Parts: sequence; structure tokens; C-alpha cells
Amino acid sequence: MDAQSMHTLQQTHTAVWNEKDRTTRDALMQTIYADDIKMYDKDFILTGTTAVSDFIDKLFAGDANFTFSPTKPMESTQHGARLYWDIRTGPQPNVLTGMDFFVVENEKVAHLYVFMDAQ
Repeated sequence: MDAQSMHTLQQTHTAVWNEKDRTTRDALMQTIYADDIKMYDKDFILTGTTAVSDFIDKLFAGDANFTFSPTKPMESTQHGARLYWDIRTGPQPNVLTGMDFFVVENEKVAHLYVFMDAQ
């Protein structure tokens, strides 16, 4: 993955997870995620951009202060990339940390693995 592709992926992925407007978010998702993306969490698997966007809607519904931020630049290897991040929640920010691992196929994210650090 070249530097420009990594930069675009990091910027757009961050924008997707911070976008409260569903129409804008879904348009952003179409630029980087495959329609049938699979998102893997330790407790569930989501399939498709609609399911991922529904999940983001639930995050905002549960916490209007939800904010997703990269903590260092994305790194890549072949058709994969990782992004370390933090999530701030609540009126007095509670910080959660973790990493997303992306598998890119046909220039779009086909698989998104979410790793949350232990609390």
C-alpha cells in the first residue's frame, strides 16, 4: 500500500467513525469500504456497510460525545494496514484505546478487525 493510499484510508476511516450524519457517513464509507465488508469485534461480526453504519449510529445514540482519533500514523504491509486509535466518551472523557487492522482487496477494505485494549 503506497503512502497516499494509507493517508486516504486513515483520513476517511477517521471521518467515517466521527460522522453523525448518516447520508454523509454512508457516502464516505463507499469510497474506502467494500459493500460486503466484514467487521470483526471480539463479540460479534458485522457484514456490509449498512450494518457497520447502523453500529456507528448506535454508538452516537448511546453517547453524543463519542470521538474516534488516530494516535499514530497508519502502517501497512502488503494488502494490510493497522491503525492505533483512542475513543473518547462521556461528558468528562473516558478514553478507550485499541487498533484496527484492515485487509484491502481490490483497493477497498474487505475485512476490518477491531482490537480493544483491556481496561
